[in-house]
Amino acid sequence: MAELRIGMAAADITPAIGTPLGGYLGRPRFEAMGIHDSLYAKVAALQGDGGPVLLYSLDLLGLTEERTARIAEQVAKACGVAAEDTVVACTHTHSGPSVVPLRGIPAVDEGYFDYLATRMTEAGRAALQELRPASLLVGSVQSATGVNRRAATDGAISLGENPEGPYDDQLLVLRFLEAESERTLGVIVSYGCHLTSLGASPLISAEWAGLAMAALERDLGCTCMFLNGPIGNVSPRGRDSTWARTGQIADAFRADCRRALSEAAPEAGLPLATAQQPVELPLAPLAPQAEVAATLAEAEATLAARGEELSKRSARVQRDYALAAERCRREACQQERQAVTLTGVRIGPVAFLGMPGEVFAEYSLRLREEVPFRYSTVLSNVGAEVGYLPTRAAFEEGGYEPTSFVYFGVQGLDPTVEDVLFAGGRALANTLWNR
Repeated sequence: MAELRIGMAAADITPAIGTPLGGYLGRPRFEAMGIHDSLYAKVAALQGDGGPVLLYSLDLLGLTEERTARIAEQVAKACGVAAEDTVVACTHTHSGPSVVPLRGIPAVDEGYFDYLATRMTEAGRAALQELRPASLLVGSVQSATGVNRRAATDGAISLGENPEGPYDDQLLVLRFLEAESERTLGVIVSYGCHLTSLGASPLISAEWAGLAMAALERDLGCTCMFLNGPIGNVSPRGRDSTWARTGQIADAFRADCRRALSEAAPEAGLPLATAQQPVELPLAPLAPQAEVAATLAEAEATLAARGEELSKRSARVQRDYALAAERCRREACQQERQAVTLTGVRIGPVAFLGMPGEVFAEYSLRLREEVPFRYSTVLSNVGAEVGYLPTRAAFEEGGYEPTSFVYFGVQGLDPTVEDVLFAGGRALANTLWNR
């Protein structure tokens, strides 16, 4: 009879001081000036009645789809695991290296990705060597760590706090106990909230979630992994860009995790399965030529005038976007759709539905009511970071998230992306359920 087996491990992936940091255009300087706490690649090796699955959580902003596929294939081959069973998620810390190409932000040295793949391989092998028969406990509580960040100010949507707005307050914990000794072998924590409590800090950090996991590891004596859920419209509640407040957020989240662990109940750890669901995200057409020309003229005027460095940086982003859009129009490179893959992992009654970007909370809240699993959550930045994945209502309201594509592309998403993602999420969950 098949039994669940698990091994968990971690490897340090902290870059060197001086590495360009990602996450914010408005940093006083992009180079990391120090290391507050280490970044990790954490992995759970899981096995049921088939080959093992490697589920990774990286303390990084995100990775491109091509980069993820390349690293996952390399790691899978080195660890003797199927590539489709090597799942890579990122926590989306904004105090880590610049690993996603964004206009205006210098890129990390390519050598970092070789280092990342090596460290992920080491962690994967270590986790596979630690595979032990295990029982599963699952706990779910509400946490007020996050808050909807799309605040209406003078009729416009800005980044702030909107206590009345939707966010997913489910904090989910999976605790794995060794079958013989009932020793805790590892813990997986899932919750959806941006890792932005520090603001544009010059120090490398895994942010509030990393600090909370480190404290849990000291409490429990095992690897504790954080998987970030639907973060697109959610920020830490009461953040003020200080270490003091970040520590408070981490301590409160750790306490919520301890509460969930204390309430965790035994569940069947099988079946274990992964699944992939290809979808095509509908793209909006290029902005009208007159609009692009106006954007370019305004940006060039700002760059030609005296002004602060931040306004100059923003103008360079707008200029580079406008030039890329004009080039795309000349070369007829517009696209109607962008092919991406949703990635799911099933552990008994739990479904992790991974999407390749910063997913709005509404996707997780609605899918939880529609899929057959006792526990489910949508994860952000699984397999890729393609930017924000808003709802149709968010496109109608406007604000930062639907227009942020100017930092990395020339075409934004079409509002009908909501229909595509809900359909894809349901199909992914049904595939997992039938395995």
